[in-house]
This record gives sequence, C-alpha cells and structure tokens, in this order.
Amino acid sequence: MPSQRVGGNGITSEFGDLTGMTRQEVDDFLRGLGAEIKITRDGYVGYKFLDKSTVAIRPNGEVIRTPAPKYGSDGRNINKGFRLDSYGHLLRTRNELGNLIPGTHNTGEKLNE
Repeated sequence: MPSQRVGGNGITSEFGDLTGMTRQEVDDFLRGLGAEIKITRDGYVGYKFLDKSTVAIRPNGEVIRTPAPKYGSDGRNINKGFRLDSYGHLLRTRNELGNLIPGTHNTGEKLNE
C-alpha cells in the first residue's frame, strides 16, 4: 500500500507513489478509495473520484494524476492543465500561452508490468 502524501489537491494527492505495484494491486487500491473506472479504446484505464481528481494508467503502465478542480471567484478553473507528481504536489504542464513545458508531461511514476 502506498504511503500518505501531501494532500490538498484531491484524493489523488493523498496517497504515495504507485511505482512498482502491479495493475491488479493498483486497481484494488483505487477501487477501495471509491474510484469509478473507465477503460478507453486506446487502452488507458481511468479512475475518477467523487472530488473529480483522476488517475489514468497508460497501456505502458505510466501513471498520470490530475488534481480535483479548484475554481476562482469568477468561476474559472484555476488548476486546469496541472498534473500531480507522485508526492501529490501540483505540476504546471503548460505555460501562460498554452504551450507544453518541457519535462513536465511525464512524472516517472510507472507500474510494474
């Protein structure tokens, strides 16, 4: 079972690195936290929590976490385009112009295949 992490960005920020776990171990763990599961035709397995934070597992085992949405006083989503690292910290993936920031797309968190 992963260790506890920083939190504050939804359920997906509250548990530790999934690296080295099997797909079945991760599936059991995330379902135990109340995730709804969706499998895409491209082979991604998506886990969505009540707070709308998500974990996606790519076909190659790479883990992608996104935070629960947070909204500003104007109703705009202020953390759109962010991901979470394996510690639960926010990672900005795009700059002010919407361009991908190099080195932020992949966090290195990967399942044992």
